[in-house]
Amino acid sequence: MTSALEKYYATNYSNCNLEYNFLASWKGVAYPSHVFQFISLPFQIFAFYVIIFKTPVAMKNVKTPLLINHLFCALLDLLLCTFSTVYYFLPMYGVFFVGVFSWFGIPNVLQILLVWLMMMLTGASYVYFFKCRSSILVQNKFRITRQKTRMIYYSLFFIPWMLTTYFEKLIPEDQDAARQFALTLHPCPTREFFTSEVLIILADNILIERFIWIFPIFGVYFASFPLFQVSTLIYYICIAPSNTISKDTQQRQKVFLFCILFQIFIPLIAVLPAGWVFIVYLTGRYYQTMMNVTFCSLGLHGLAESIAIVTVHRPYRKAVSHMLTEFKKRRRSIKVLPFLANHTRHSVTTGQ
Repeated sequence: MTSALEKYYATNYSNCNLEYNFLASWKGVAYPSHVFQFISLPFQIFAFYVIIFKTPVAMKNVKTPLLINHLFCALLDLLLCTFSTVYYFLPMYGVFFVGVFSWFGIPNVLQILLVWLMMMLTGASYVYFFKCRSSILVQNKFRITRQKTRMIYYSLFFIPWMLTTYFEKLIPEDQDAARQFALTLHPCPTREFFTSEVLIILADNILIERFIWIFPIFGVYFASFPLFQVSTLIYYICIAPSNTISKDTQQRQKVFLFCILFQIFIPLIAVLPAGWVFIVYLTGRYYQTMMNVTFCSLGLHGLAESIAIVTVHRPYRKAVSHMLTEFKKRRRSIKVLPFLANHTRHSVTTGQ
């Protein structure tokens, strides 16, 4: 800490009377995130196995998009829960990381860009998943068939990532002055603000007022891509199905559509706390515990996504059920073998 921050910590901060709260501390976001990743990893690996080896012929068109989507979801979880676990001060626009990368001295700016990029790649994998499904429908007039058009389409999705080079210039060079300014916005942060290498992203009231609305604008922009693809799927499958396919095929398409929508909806529940925190913040209230719980809940996204994959789709459910049945049979056979061996040995000994 600089002398000014040390003086503030020794005098003004003592008047805050903040009680220790595990969930509000760095441990409250680091430890649960690491535990969630430890629990999620076996499920993620199992989902990879099911997609690769248990995908039926009827689902071969979505095997690759589903695999890509699951890969980026797993990588995002690995980043947020293990390598770049985020501790964020919303009122002050400050951030530091408590993951593995911080142990090796990876700069905060680089980790922010990495997390932002991985979030965008995960979002793009959802768009790719729905686009591949909608492209299969011959009657779809919005199909993207040309490679050039496809590249333009995805380039539009990554415009916010390209703009990060501009936002990076807004980060104050004088971080000591920026941290003192941040204390005027939120005089009583957790002790981590003083004991950690916090990076203040914005230190200007005008920029902060404008920056607040960037989050919902970007959210609407990102959501428009998958929502457009979902809308075309719903329209051409449920509202205006092709007359050239049988009723049975139409019914199977509807069932599969509802399955993939349900599959996507389940992990998105883990993202809802982020919107709640933003709304509470706009009302003038903020609790660090809420922010930490939000980032912990994001760590459950991959677990929910993995479970959704193997439970929503009927072929995968049948494959998992078959594997569990075979596993139980093997366990029973392993238990029976020692009994038979002992019984045979006893028969030989007694002459029976």
